[in-house]
Amino acid sequence: MNHDGIVEKKANRGKRSGLTSFSPLVYTIFYLINIIVFTFIYSFCFKNDFDHSPISFVQSLYFSIVTITTLGYGDITPKLDASPLLLTISAQVVFGVVFIGLFLNAISHQLSDRKDFARQEEEKETEEKNLSKLLTILKPVVIEFLGILAETYKVTTTQHGDTLVANPRELFNQSYYDQICRQDFLSDETRYGKGRMLWGNYIDQENSKFSSGIDDFLNKYATKLPIEIIALLAALKLHPFLEHGKTALKMRSLNLPNGMTFPKVNLLTMEHSSVKIPNKPKTISEFHEDLLTLIDLINGKTQGNDMVMRIDLRKGVTAPPVGSAIGEIISFGPA
Repeated sequence: MNHDGIVEKKANRGKRSGLTSFSPLVYTIFYLINIIVFTFIYSFCFKNDFDHSPISFVQSLYFSIVTITTLGYGDITPKLDASPLLLTISAQVVFGVVFIGLFLNAISHQLSDRKDFARQEEEKETEEKNLSKLLTILKPVVIEFLGILAETYKVTTTQHGDTLVANPRELFNQSYYDQICRQDFLSDETRYGKGRMLWGNYIDQENSKFSSGIDDFLNKYATKLPIEIIALLAALKLHPFLEHGKTALKMRSLNLPNGMTFPKVNLLTMEHSSVKIPNKPKTISEFHEDLLTLIDLINGKTQGNDMVMRIDLRKGVTAPPVGSAIGEIISFGPA
């Protein structure tokens, strides 16, 4: 569906210029004013220029009505030698025909506008239903990714407790960003147990699933989506936040001089380091803000419960353990 076309039609609906821009009521008022004005003209200027003169005010009103409506019963007739009166009558007839035409044109436009509005509302309703269906298809991809963010929260906190059920909009704040930026991508504890996979590999694997899920969705349904949603999904899919696990592992593979060990840091911590960098990147907050926009959109357009994050903080119940991937904040240079 052409969304720009609908917006343009709505913007132009009812817009006319010149004499055709008024409502039918305005032309009706002009029509009545025409009758009254010419009634006074006939009564005061030409009352002796009719056969069976003089005519009364009521007769002038009657003659004005039958003249503008072009009925012309012939019971009141002007003298044939009264040229000014004949010109006046002709002018009233012309005005009457013009106002009737404008009135009918305004009625036609009004009916057309109502029809267009009803059609546009129907198209909008259909569009909303289709969008709801599409976002329902995308919803499981986002829910699964929220599960990964819940695990990220779990392995970067020292707080034990019960299962925390959190609204992403309430959870995603500066304290949360400060916490997850400390991920130790070299930790060897994941949901699969200890020693089977590095946390960086696991996160990269799950982030790739999220990117692939969005990619598959766009490949199938991009032609049916508003451009704003396509741009939002593309921004999430290509966001550098999803690459930090892979980047950390690449850093680990660098050849270090003898005796040096690879610190438990990653590029995310640059956002919270003591180094003052002009235009310091904000990949954490930017990504989560875009994700919140998508979550709000899906929650608002689809049926069912709103999406939440379930964070299992119970000690020793499920892997990975609480606080198992806490790294260090980069700290060098003057604070």
